[in-house]
Amino acid sequence: MIHGFIPPSADFRSDVQQNNPIYQVQDENSADVGTVKRIAREAFYIAGANAQVHARTSNHDIEGVHDEDPDPTYWAPKPFKVYFVPQPLEFDLKEWGVETENMVEAVFWLDDVSNEFQERLLRPGDLIDLPFGSRGEHKPKYYFVTNAQEFGNYRYNWLYLRCHAVLVPGDVNIRPATDNEGQQIMDFPDPFTNRGD
Repeated sequence: MIHGFIPPSADFRSDVQQNNPIYQVQDENSADVGTVKRIAREAFYIAGANAQVHARTSNHDIEGVHDEDPDPTYWAPKPFKVYFVPQPLEFDLKEWGVETENMVEAVFWLDDVSNEFQERLLRPGDLIDLPFGSRGEHKPKYYFVTNAQEFGNYRYNWLYLRCHAVLVPGDVNIRPATDNEGQQIMDFPDPFTNRGD
């Protein structure tokens, strides 16, 4: 049997109308995307905590700078809303004493980070000052960013920036300032006295 091929019917729409239909899934300017961003941002700002981000100064090498620079410098802190779940502290007895380990997953509103840092966003080596909220003696505060990636996609538009961070080794905020007799152990220096201008 021989099949006849029927030519497609003529389309009287212009090329612009065919290539850019009224309804598109990927359309950053659509009302749907705008509504989702507005509602999601409002919910994020309600549930988020106030944090500070200390962006690491650039040494023109984004990859591996944390391991190469023994004395990094940071820009002045920038305020952000962040959502994170505080993890309980874990104390490990090491060869040279007690070490505190703590990891956290922090989520930022992507537009906020993009508006502040442009394409740089957050990168490994940046510091996050998180409100841990502990009532105890040990209050972790400074976290190193280990990685960051966009997530939470709606119609090909990313909404959030999620980063994993670890507690800064030797964070002075988790060490007691006094011994058992109430004597001051040492005066801890400000870790940001050597930051960039």
